[in-house]
Amino acid sequence: MRFNFNKFSNREQILIFGLIILIFISALIFVISWLNTKNQSLEKENQNIVSRLNYIESIPSSVSSNRNLYSDNISILVNSTSKEKNIQIDRTQPLNDNSMMVWVNEVNFIDLYNWMILMGEQGGEIEKMNVRKSKKDKVNAQISVLLKTN
Repeated sequence: MRFNFNKFSNREQILIFGLIILIFISALIFVISWLNTKNQSLEKENQNIVSRLNYIESIPSSVSSNRNLYSDNISILVNSTSKEKNIQIDRTQPLNDNSMMVWVNEVNFIDLYNWMILMGEQGGEIEKMNVRKSKKDKVNAQISVLLKTN
């Protein structure tokens, strides 16, 4: 069955073209609105992460009385603090005597954040980190931890 557009009058053809254009514009507005909403939520999430990292950096070195507790072993610091905060470490790689790379997958961001604060309080310092959202409330992280020396 073929559709014969010419059987409609000029007025009906204009109405059909108008409806098609209206549907197209409506779809375009919907897509732009959806992209704008997505962009705003990503910007807000980025601002939250930056503010949390700024907070971690602002913790003074004199906050913790047990800063020297793990003064000779970065591995002990990472493992004991991760167990305390129930963080499952997937992989570690020593970088040198005082630093290591840590991979954590499928962890709640708040738990990861609290773990980094605890490491900071006990003599660790986050040199670099890469955090990516994986599932609804979960993130994957790659963190370079340095043992502070007094």
